Amino acid sequence: MVMLKDYLKDKAVGFWFTCALTVLSLITAAVYAGCYAGTDDMSWTAFALILLAGLSGAALVGTKQFKYAPYALAVLIFLSLLFFIYGIYYYVSVVMVGIDLDSFDARFIVNLILYLLLFGLSIANLFLTQIKVKGAENEQEG
Repeated sequence: MVMLKDYLKDKAVGFWFTCALTVLSLITAAVYAGCYAGTDDMSWTAFALILLAGLSGAALVGTKQFKYAPYALAVLIFLSLLFFIYGIYYYVSVVMVGIDLDSFDARFIVNLILYLLLFGLSIANLFLTQIKVKGAENEQEG
């Protein structure tokens, strides 16, 4: 318990965003694979990249490479989003034109929300401090 307390004592808001993004990336990978595995709309590259985002975030936080984690997450999430769009664009065009379908299904909406949430949070995380700077509290008071 003492080791965990020492590990977390100097962490700023960005660290918690990074942890949340790591977990949310793994959840998104599971949801995406669960929804689209075995369909023509599945992009295994998007799945691999979002899974890699979660695993690399966990590895970078675990090895105390805090300053690199937001960048790795942002790049991998963005690339995964692009491959998700590439894999699903035909479905979107069919719905938009109204050829065979006239509305989006729930699995598309859920995955799109997860991806957009991940992308937005990963961009915000780039501008957040990961570790509190020692002595910063005293400088702000004076």
